[in-house]
Amino acid sequence: MISIRAAKIDDVSMISQIHAFCWRETYAFMPEAVLRSRSREYRQQQWLDWFDSHEDSDGLFVIEASQQVVGFCFCCRNKDPDIDGKGEMHAAYVLPDYRGRETGPIMMLTMVDFLTERRLIPPVLWAFRDNPIRFWYAQMGWRSQVKRDRVIEGQRLPEVGYVCDDCNRLRQRLQLLIRRYCSENASMQIPRHSQMPAHQTFPIPIAVSPGNNRKVTEMNQQTPLGPL
Repeated sequence: MISIRAAKIDDVSMISQIHAFCWRETYAFMPEAVLRSRSREYRQQQWLDWFDSHEDSDGLFVIEASQQVVGFCFCCRNKDPDIDGKGEMHAAYVLPDYRGRETGPIMMLTMVDFLTERRLIPPVLWAFRDNPIRFWYAQMGWRSQVKRDRVIEGQRLPEVGYVCDDCNRLRQRLQLLIRRYCSENASMQIPRHSQMPAHQTFPIPIAVSPGNNRKVTEMNQQTPLGPL
């Protein structure tokens, strides 16, 4: 069985491991210096720091399969003045054996509900130009608004910023995908985040495509805004 729940500090070790692994595996198109800089140790300190100082508008969730963490997603207030939106779907990663099918829609649905309840809409997200997951975003109704370079370790990496203009329509599309994948439970209702128990389960093993990541400005300065 698969479940999604709010993350705890005890999850940092697995979150960090998944984060570092998925960056290297998903973003193989990046220079080695960039991938090497985002090590497991780097991610662990990053998430420990987040637990020490995170805001109420931050949402960190983990995906579990058989009570083992296999992925995570993170959303927060948008602090980037260059894109029009109040909230940001910041990251979503899952181990390869659990990718595809429901997990992507479930994580995005969890984040859009979390941000909606905090009036942080419209939401935005960022995807590296060479990451094919961004074409799925467009199919789900996300509108491309910003194209620029993000600079990490002195390397310029093209990225695209997306805005969701209609969260209700997005939510309907996500629910439709989840029901389609869970056809044996077609009547299943996916609850809004505010109604979710601490440990929300879904009927069959699920997985997600790689997610989006925080950008860096075109001025060769890294944006000091939380986890990448």
